[in-house]
Amino acid sequence: MVITLNVLFVLLICAYIFYVLHKWLKNVRTAAFKLYFIAFSILHFVAMAVFLYLLNQSPSNDAQQFYNSALEASNWFGLFGLGNRFMAFIIYPFVKLGITIEVLFLLFSTISLKGFLNLFKLMDCKTLNAKNKLILTLFLTPTIHFWTVFLGKEALLLWLMVALLNKIKFKKYNWELAVLFIPIFLIRPHVFFVLVLSLLILLSIDSNTSKKLKQTLLFVTFLAFAVLTPVFLIYFLKIEALNLEALQKYYSSFMDYTQNKGNTSISITDTTIFTRIFYLCVMPLPFLYDLKGNMQWFVAIENIFYVSIFSYSIIYYIKKGLSFKKLSNDLKFALIASVLLILLFSSYLYNLGLGNRMRLMFFPYIFYFLSMTIKPILQNRKR
Repeated sequence: MVITLNVLFVLLICAYIFYVLHKWLKNVRTAAFKLYFIAFSILHFVAMAVFLYLLNQSPSNDAQQFYNSALEASNWFGLFGLGNRFMAFIIYPFVKLGITIEVLFLLFSTISLKGFLNLFKLMDCKTLNAKNKLILTLFLTPTIHFWTVFLGKEALLLWLMVALLNKIKFKKYNWELAVLFIPIFLIRPHVFFVLVLSLLILLSIDSNTSKKLKQTLLFVTFLAFAVLTPVFLIYFLKIEALNLEALQKYYSSFMDYTQNKGNTSISITDTTIFTRIFYLCVMPLPFLYDLKGNMQWFVAIENIFYVSIFSYSIIYYIKKGLSFKKLSNDLKFALIASVLLILLFSSYLYNLGLGNRMRLMFFPYIFYFLSMTIKPILQNRKR
């Protein structure tokens, strides 16, 4: 019965994947771009297979912990909480039905694939001539897929953050925003606070935003921070009392915890936030970091590509100019949120591997921004 259920679940997911891809490719007008999306999708699920292989080599990872927590729980609502507990809460019904972790990997990979396709839809990627092919290659880098194809928070966050970007692009500031923000808070509360703050900044500087909407958003934001900050401190950071002494105690214990954490540890006390921003976005790099193992070499080579694209983008903006005021709201939000997320993660970055995973929460926004603001090279040459 359990085997039959798993097979049925796999067939349903595969049918949905083929339906979505067929519908998407049907609307793509060029053969080159069809091949791009086919390669993109293949890479996505190959990354899933690689992660599943590594799962067997290292069974103590997050995905296995989420699955084991759900498996061992006797009460569904007893799992409800923030962060890791919420992930176990989400998959509890599937686990109790006997759905295997491998099938859940396929489910979460499909969710993230749909998130990427929704992002491409916002970019209006119908033909290769419409966007810069150079920038689009960023979405083909393996790491982007590796951290979004497993049973983890990143797959859900990607889908939710793209859905949020969609609302902002079309200025749908309604109750549906709360529907998106609530699961973001439950998955990663600190990301929630940054995204809410980014939206508040965006609407505050937008001259087209009505005074009533600004006042309403300010009130809702204040209420959300007032109510959810204590929840975040108590249930996510495990701070027992809301006072200065408890905060100082947490800070001291956190600093002790981060000392020499893993093979790619970063000392918070011995580095500046600017150094950690560099580490977060583009490290490790050959000759700048003592690379250990094939995996680090693989990521380092990939980071060379990131450095090249980011350097090209900076030079492009210097030459062509970039008017922040003329940007659409979705691009402003993507930029503001990316900057604030980078500052947030860099403030407590203590491990390079952790940083490689963290950047999956702002890289899609950055890639989207670059794709929408840098004009195609081929079109420029034709001119």
